[in-house]
Amino acid sequence: MNQVKNLSGIGEMKKLIKAFPLICLIFVTLWLRLINLGYSDYQGDEIRALYRPEAGQGISEFLFTQKKGPIQYFITYIIKIFHPTYDNEFLVRLPFAVAGILAVYFFYKLVKLHFGEKIASYSAFFMASNGLFVAFARIVQYQSLVILFSILALYFLSLYIENEKWKISGLYLGITFWGFSILAHFDGIFIAPFVCYVLYSWYKDKSILSKEVKFKHLSFTLLILVGIIGSFYVPFFLSVSESTKEYWANRISTRPEDSISTFKIYNPIFVIYLYAILGALSLSKIKKTFSVIVWFLFPFVVMEVLVSQPGTHIYTYILPFCILIAYGLERLEFLVYRKSKVNFKFLSIKAVTCLLLFLLAHVMFVDHSKEYAWEDKNFLMIELPKKHKQSAFAFPYYRNWEEIGAYIKTLDERGYYLTNEKKSIARYYIPTEFKNVELEAVANNLLGYTYLIHIKNPQTRNEKILGKKPSYWEQYELVKTFSNNGRIVAKIYRLSGNELEKMRQ
Repeated sequence: MNQVKNLSGIGEMKKLIKAFPLICLIFVTLWLRLINLGYSDYQGDEIRALYRPEAGQGISEFLFTQKKGPIQYFITYIIKIFHPTYDNEFLVRLPFAVAGILAVYFFYKLVKLHFGEKIASYSAFFMASNGLFVAFARIVQYQSLVILFSILALYFLSLYIENEKWKISGLYLGITFWGFSILAHFDGIFIAPFVCYVLYSWYKDKSILSKEVKFKHLSFTLLILVGIIGSFYVPFFLSVSESTKEYWANRISTRPEDSISTFKIYNPIFVIYLYAILGALSLSKIKKTFSVIVWFLFPFVVMEVLVSQPGTHIYTYILPFCILIAYGLERLEFLVYRKSKVNFKFLSIKAVTCLLLFLLAHVMFVDHSKEYAWEDKNFLMIELPKKHKQSAFAFPYYRNWEEIGAYIKTLDERGYYLTNEKKSIARYYIPTEFKNVELEAVANNLLGYTYLIHIKNPQTRNEKILGKKPSYWEQYELVKTFSNNGRIVAKIYRLSGNELEKMRQ
C-alpha cells in the first residue's frame, strides 16, 4: 500500500515538474501586466485613445476624425457607459491588460500547434517578458488589441492541424479576427506572410475537402475580410483630414529614428545581446523556421526601410522574432548537451536568464520606488540611466495630475496656465476654464493670474518653461506642491499678468 502511495506521489511530482515552466509563464504574464496597473497618471497617447467626442459629435463622426482604426475607441466607448469619468485608471486599462494576457496564452497555443511545446514555452516566455509587449498591456492603446486579434487569426486558421472539425469554422473565424486586427490598426496587415503560409498548407492538405470546395470557402472569406476592412477604411479614407495626412507623411518622410535605441529603452542592458545571439543560432533551423523568417522580414523591411519613424511599431517583427530566438535557445541547449552530460548547469543558466528577464521587466514597469525611464534607477548592481527620448510610454509615471486638476478647479478666479508637460496631458486634467498661455492668442492681454505648473521629470523630457530653468521660477509665489514617495514631483507658482509680461520682455 505504501509502495502504491509512493509511486503515486512520484507521479504527481513529475507532473508538477513538467507543468512548472507553464506555471512560471502564467505567473510572469499576470504579474507584469496587472500589478500596479492603476498607479500611473494617464499618458499622452492614452488620453487620445479615450472616447471623448466634441459637443454634438456622434460616434461615427468622432471615429472618422481620428488617425487610427476604431477598435480601441469602441472599447473606451463601452467603458464610458459604465465609467463616464475615466477617473479609475486601473479599470480603464484592465480590458487592454486582459488582451495582453490572452495574447500570450494564444501565442503559446499557436506556436505549439506549429512547432511543438518546447518552442511554444520559450516563445511565449520571450513575449511575456519583452518590455514592449509588457508596455502595450499596461496602457489604453490599440497595440494589445492588434496583437491579440492577429494571434487569434493565426490560431484559428491553424486549428485544423489539431482537430479536423475546425477545417471550415476555423477558416472563417481566423479571417474575421484578421479583419478585426486591421480595424484596430494598419499593423494587423503584417501577419500576411504567415496567413498565406497557413492558408496554403490548408489548401494543399488532401485530407480535408476537395480543392473546389476549399477554393469556394477561400473566396467567401476573402469577401468577408474585404467587407470588414472596407466598412470602416473606405469612408475613413474618403473623409480623412489634412492633419491626418500630414501625420502619416511625417512618419514616412522625417529623419530616421534609431529602432535599436527604441528597443533598448524597453529592453535594456543585456537583452539585445541575448536576442542577437539566439537569433543567429536560430539560422541553423532555417528550413523549419522559413515561414516565420518571411513573416519577420515583411514588417522588418517596411519599418526599417520604408518608414522613417517606426517607433514602437517594431513590435510587428519582434513578435515572430520571439519564435526565432526560441529556436536559437533550443539550438544552444542542443550544443551544450552534446558536449556535456551535465544538464544541471545549463538548466541553471537558463533559469537565471529567465529570472533576470522577469526581474528587469518588473523593475522597469511594476516597481515605482524610482520611476524608470524618467529617473536613474538601479537593477541589481547595474544602473539604468534615465532616457531623454520621448517615444516612451507605460513606464511608472505619477505626478498627481488628478490632484493638480482638482486644486486648479477650487480657485475662485479663472485664468491661464503654463506647464512643461505634454499639452495633451495638461488639457485633459486642467479645467477648461483655464487656458494655456502658449496656445491662446488672447494671452497677449492677460487679465487674470497665470498658474505655472512645473513637473519634475516630465514626459517631454524638458524641465524648462518658456526657456527658463526651474530655479528661475522660485522668485514667484509658490502656492502648491505635490509629492510622491517623499519627493516633490510638481510645483505650482502663481504669476500676475504684469509679472508674466515683465518676464517675457
